[in-house]
Amino acid sequence: IEADGLSLQFQPLINLATGAVAGFEALARWEDRGTAIPPNHFIPVAEDSGLIVPLGQWAMDRAVSILAGWDAAQGVPIDCYFSVNLSPIQLLRDDIVGMTRGVLDKYGVSGERLMLELTESAVVSDPDHALQVLEGLKAMDVRIAMDDFGTGYSNLAYLQRLPIDVLKIDRSFIQNLPGNSDDA
Repeated sequence: IEADGLSLQFQPLINLATGAVAGFEALARWEDRGTAIPPNHFIPVAEDSGLIVPLGQWAMDRAVSILAGWDAAQGVPIDCYFSVNLSPIQLLRDDIVGMTRGVLDKYGVSGERLMLELTESAVVSDPDHALQVLEGLKAMDVRIAMDDFGTGYSNLAYLQRLPIDVLKIDRSFIQNLPGNSDDA
């Protein structure tokens, strides 16, 4: 982070009804001396070391600053949103609500243009804290997505209790649709 070796790549998110790009998922990437370090190598290390908190803060700030830059280049807010991943450790150790509010205010971006993605494991360790954080984010109109649903505890009760806007079902559950009746 300090050496400015991280960047964001943006994966388009497509509205299936229209075929148009609705937004982008911001994905952290690291290049060290010309070598790309895969996220599945550096994210676990960042989580184990506690560096996931500043990494997550950097990703949020960078994503929202880029979105604000796109708006400035067009002269009006463009019709898209950015999605940023939250680590379970970040959810427990960081002031996500305060950090998100600060970044949105800093760049003048409204909350409905941001979606934060978390996994089931982010909720499991402290569901009451997770609910409090998510309600604080929803108060700013930030959308919430549950990513990789079905790979962990798959507790359907969380879907009723938590203010989730988007459910991203793990590929293993849908890869054989519509041909496999069990998957259907």
